[in-house]
Amino acid sequence: MTSDPRTALVTGAARGIGLAVTEALLRNGHRVVMVDQRRFEAADLLGEDHRDAVQAASLDVTDAASVRRLKDGLIDGWGPVSVLVCNAGISPKLPSGRSAGLLEIAADEWDRVLDVNLTAVMRLCQAFVPGMQELGWGRVVNMASLAGRTASTVAGPSYMASKAGVIGLTRAIAAEFGAAGITANCVAPGRILTEMAAQAGDEVNRRYAERIPVKRIGTPAEVAACVAFLASEEAGFVNGAIIDVNGGSFMP
Repeated sequence: MTSDPRTALVTGAARGIGLAVTEALLRNGHRVVMVDQRRFEAADLLGEDHRDAVQAASLDVTDAASVRRLKDGLIDGWGPVSVLVCNAGISPKLPSGRSAGLLEIAADEWDRVLDVNLTAVMRLCQAFVPGMQELGWGRVVNMASLAGRTASTVAGPSYMASKAGVIGLTRAIAAEFGAAGITANCVAPGRILTEMAAQAGDEVNRRYAERIPVKRIGTPAEVAACVAFLASEEAGFVNGAIIDVNGGSFMP
């Protein structure tokens, strides 16, 4: 078992759900490596209070060489990553604001969405799960989606397929590495107040909220609370699970 504080790595960490997850893990005493494609300064997002508990890296999670360099060079002195939160994701929209339908999907959209949302998750797990094996303790939390659980009126087929794939991959990791003290779980948000959701426009989000039993859209902090639980010691018997955070819009 690792000694505290544990080191967490969060992708897509510079905004939205990823930033909220970072904040939740810091409150729980973790050190956090924040990863995002955009260039950012952690102090600008979190203030100076967490300066010694945060490292930041700007990279494309689909770049395998960059992921290897991150693993080998960024985390010197902190030890292996024991909590991996794969949150980075994209959901392309047409100029009209809606997602491409099946017959409209361009090959480059399909390839990019699968690469960012699914293949990168596999590569990150390949990079960091071995360190968890050495520790005999680890937590993998992958960001799925309501769109990977059921039909979506907002997300397109490429996004839906990628998130369904994340669920399948997570279950495979859970089955393979549970005996090593490593759990793997998904959080599946519904409509959450993020920049990605804002792409659809205010009217789409208003109509969406009307269909949710709690009559509102969720917040990044509500998703982050579930991630923080799955990353905790107390969640050691939760493995291969999906936590739905959707206000009751989907009840399997």
